[in-house]
Amino acid sequence: MSLEKSHPDCNESPAVVVSIIIIAAQATNYLDEVLSRIPDLVGPANETIVVLDEPIESGSDTARYVSSGAVGPADKRDLGAQAARGRFLAFIDDDAYPDAGWLKAALPHFEDEAVWAVGGPGVTPENDGYRAQVSGWTYSSWIVSGPARHRYIPERARAVDDYPSMNLILRRSAFENVGGFDSSYYPGEDTKLCLEIVKLGGRIMYEPQALVYHHRRPVMLGHLQQIAGYGRHRGYFARAFPETSRRISYFVPSLWLVWLIAGSLVSFWTSGGRVVFLATVAFYCAVVAISAVSVMRPSGSFWIGVGVAPTIIASHLVYGWQFLRGLARSHL
Repeated sequence: MSLEKSHPDCNESPAVVVSIIIIAAQATNYLDEVLSRIPDLVGPANETIVVLDEPIESGSDTARYVSSGAVGPADKRDLGAQAARGRFLAFIDDDAYPDAGWLKAALPHFEDEAVWAVGGPGVTPENDGYRAQVSGWTYSSWIVSGPARHRYIPERARAVDDYPSMNLILRRSAFENVGGFDSSYYPGEDTKLCLEIVKLGGRIMYEPQALVYHHRRPVMLGHLQQIAGYGRHRGYFARAFPETSRRISYFVPSLWLVWLIAGSLVSFWTSGGRVVFLATVAFYCAVVAISAVSVMRPSGSFWIGVGVAPTIIASHLVYGWQFLRGLARSHL
């Protein structure tokens, strides 16, 4: 969907600084949750726009509703942006809800005109169930997310060049300059948008205090389905858009998968190869075990650590395979 540039005098309201845009297929309990938290936000005047497939007869009195039809997330976000009146567009998923200081922490970064966007972590809510907690702590482990771990737990503020749309705030002018989200990709429409920002010279800042609480898909099926989508899109992007996606950290799970296959074959032929293969597997298992133990104290649960260990292994294998599939594809 192309995003028509709007005239500030027509679409921007001096009373609205931030337009919060939430997209969903239909109204859910999660959507009710995020809408209930928005009045608690500390900071500038804001409005809330909810984009759903179909019109609803009743909803929150504090939100405006836009009907999109059965279109993808990128088109929904673009429609929400077109309806927005604020100078800043704050995108948040319907299965997430903001911390009260979300906007207050993010907006000071925009005092620097070079900053076009700000993102913050999506922390797993403490009231999520056991299987969702396992998913969240798996994502927050270094062995799974590597340099992208700051997306799941607060880390130091920094400049980034890629950030997910579950918690992404942009200047309206920057959003229009890059043409909005590219509906050709899902997941990955946010990666493409961030790439266009970087190409045009804009900066994207990570602010740890601009956090939201993001519900996780429970292990194993929901979690692995999401991991598979991430792997396919990143594999394709590593070939098609190498500027921000051709990084060794994204290739590591695939390289590990290839080694497991090749090493197991070699181990049948030579004793030396068998020793090397078994040593690498033992080292990997030790690192997984350390990662699992390391989440027991902060999570407050021995059993979450127990669940994280097999989830890490399954995540690596699924992501590695799907990354290779995405890398081999000519389009998504």
